[in-house]
Amino acid sequence: MFSRFLSLRPFLALLLSLFVLLSACGQSTSTTTGSLPKPTPTVALDFYRTPIVFPTTAPRRIVSLLPSASEMLGALHLQSRVIAVDYFTSYPPELASLPKVSDVNGKYSVEQIVALKPDLILSWGGETKEYDQQLKNLGLDVVDLPIANFSGVLQQILLVGHLTFTEDTARTVVNQLLQQIKAIKAAVAGTPAPRVLLEVDDSTPGKPYVFGGGSFGDELLQDANSINIFHDNTGGGGYPQVTDESIFAANPQFVILTEDPAYGGSPALVYKRPNWSSINALKLHQVYHINVNIMQHPGPRLVEGLRCLAQITHPDKFSGALPAYCSGAV
Repeated sequence: MFSRFLSLRPFLALLLSLFVLLSACGQSTSTTTGSLPKPTPTVALDFYRTPIVFPTTAPRRIVSLLPSASEMLGALHLQSRVIAVDYFTSYPPELASLPKVSDVNGKYSVEQIVALKPDLILSWGGETKEYDQQLKNLGLDVVDLPIANFSGVLQQILLVGHLTFTEDTARTVVNQLLQQIKAIKAAVAGTPAPRVLLEVDDSTPGKPYVFGGGSFGDELLQDANSINIFHDNTGGGGYPQVTDESIFAANPQFVILTEDPAYGGSPALVYKRPNWSSINALKLHQVYHINVNIMQHPGPRLVEGLRCLAQITHPDKFSGALPAYCSGAV
């Protein structure tokens, strides 16, 4: 979501200017539970707080404008109906090989999208705000899903299922994800909750961006029975830019990076940051990096990110090594 993988610079600037939008899809700021969310209603709001118009027939030519949307479509087994994706989609592989409608700088080709004659264009969180209205004015159906926390992302999978006439598959997927969440939460229940810094981006030295209150990262930490040291900071729509001094004062026991190494996501570099050696996490050698693609894409693979967080902060509650996807590149 905030990484170079998702063209960090333009998206982060946009996201940090917004507050979390809760749609009529039943999104919640509470942590996820083991029960299936309520069925998707016939009235739901998009990023712009306008009602989503549901199609009367199943879309057959879908364009995804973001990796998160691509991963939702992939989870619903809609690979055969997706005809193009954005430059940064790399998962699932079948979608990663499709024609690209954007470039490495996050610029989209309206002409190319129109020429593809899509019957549904899917986006998330207002990143494509510059293009959404242009495409709508040309008569295309654009659904830009609102910013959501972890629970809200699960609701959005149900919503995409409703949009694509795959409701049964969506409910099966969400139920499976909820069962995984339930098992992870049970594994760490009753253990001491460590204090954690969950970093989004450190491309501005001394002023990193972090997951704050209301973000999906904050909810992931709660589900992993860990304390987000910036839980009470909801600035930037839940993704505040903080100071090194505020981190020193909070003195986390774990520092967990989620950004691309190009934006600071290297544990080795954390040990070289000025004055950070006084932080308990560094003294205890508890600085980690989790694959940006499962921690910054608001989609079904966030559950994998939850597993990584839980095992890193409560290693005695899990057998074996960290799953390979925790440090993967896709």
